Amino acid sequence: MQKLPSERRAKLVQPFGIEKMNQIMEFLSKQNWGAILQGIGAIWVAIVATVALTQWKKQIKLQQHLDLINQLTDEIHKFMLAASPVVNSIKYIKIGFKSFSSTNRKYKHIKHNGMISFIEKHGNKQNEKMIKQIVPLKKSLSKISSLSAKGQMYGINNYAKAMLSIKKIEHIFGQIEAFTYFIGNTDLNWHHPDVQKTLFAIAEIDEEHIYQNLAEQNIEYLKFAKKLYRKI
Repeated sequence: MQKLPSERRAKLVQPFGIEKMNQIMEFLSKQNWGAILQGIGAIWVAIVATVALTQWKKQIKLQQHLDLINQLTDEIHKFMLAASPVVNSIKYIKIGFKSFSSTNRKYKHIKHNGMISFIEKHGNKQNEKMIKQIVPLKKSLSKISSLSAKGQMYGINNYAKAMLSIKKIEHIFGQIEAFTYFIGNTDLNWHHPDVQKTLFAIAEIDEEHIYQNLAEQNIEYLKFAKKLYRKI
């Protein structure tokens, strides 16, 4: 193919390039650059505002988590403090069971017959005392249950560990409550198999085991809370 001389090529290209350049310059001169820059600024402000809003929402969520954990920690602490005198009552009542174990001829063929003698003689009085003692436990446990349910809705990290401790605390309270109400039943048919079954179950409730379980669950819960605080 025959090539055109360089001068001729320049003549053909030059008018085309100048014309396009003129068109571009004319297009640019007609633009409202103030409005364009204003629009870009508005977009940037919107982006910054969106980022700020996202961060603000995260802070609000984190604060909600902290407030809930603080309340939950306080209530668990109150529960632990209130549990001490109740568990002491169980301890001394069980000593009373043993002291009556050789005095009950009527029920001597029933295992734990000392419990029966003690309950028939002192059950009502001890029951009334313990009912008063478990009032603050019930109050704290009610708040703990409410807060723990709210925590599940918040989706707090590793919250299952806290829930496990709370469930075990609820179980411990169930034992305390069962003991409390059982010793107030002074007129049960102690010969009935179901009554004896319950009697044996109550006899197995051990105050030292309760103390140990409460301490363990308190430690486990505090481990969870500390890990959450460290992430702040």
